[in-house]
Amino acid sequence: MVNILMNGCNGKMGQVITELVSQDDSVCISAGVDVYDGIENSYPVFPSIDEVNVGFDVIIDFSTAAVVGKVIDYCEKHRKPVVICTTGLSDDILGRIEELSKTCAVLRSANMSIGVNVLMKLLKQAVVSLAPEGFDSEVVEIHHNQHLAAPSGA
Repeated sequence: MVNILMNGCNGKMGQVITELVSQDDSVCISAGVDVYDGIENSYPVFPSIDEVNVGFDVIIDFSTAAVVGKVIDYCEKHRKPVVICTTGLSDDILGRIEELSKTCAVLRSANMSIGVNVLMKLLKQAVVSLAPEGFDSEVVEIHHNQHLAAPSGA
C-alpha cells in the first residue's frame, strides 16, 4: 500500500484525488495539508506540511504557488518523492523543482485537466491545417469559477 500526503486536500482537485484514492485498495491518504479546515476528511488534516506527524510515502501537491516552496523544502530535507500539479509557478520555483529532481523522484504536470489536455491536442491538429492557409490564431484561457491559479500550465 502506498501512503499519500495530500497537499491542498480541501481544494477542488484535492477532493477529487481523495475520492479516487478511496476507490483504490492499493493506495490511501494518510494525511492532508490545507489551511482551509471546513471539510471533513477521513484522514487528519494539518495546516502546514511542517506540522505533519503521520507517516507517508509520497506527496501529491494540488495547492497554490505560494505553498510549493515549502513542499520543495520538505522533500529536500526528508527525501520524499512528490507529484506537483500546482500551476502558476515562478521561474525560481521551477528551477528549484528541477534541482529537487536530481535527488528525489519528481513528477510535475502543468495541467491535469482533461479539458485542457484535449484542447491542446485539438490545437496541434488545427495548426497543421490552418497555419499553411495563413490563419493567425490566438487562444485565450478562461478558467472555471473555482480555479485559483490562472493561467494554468505555467
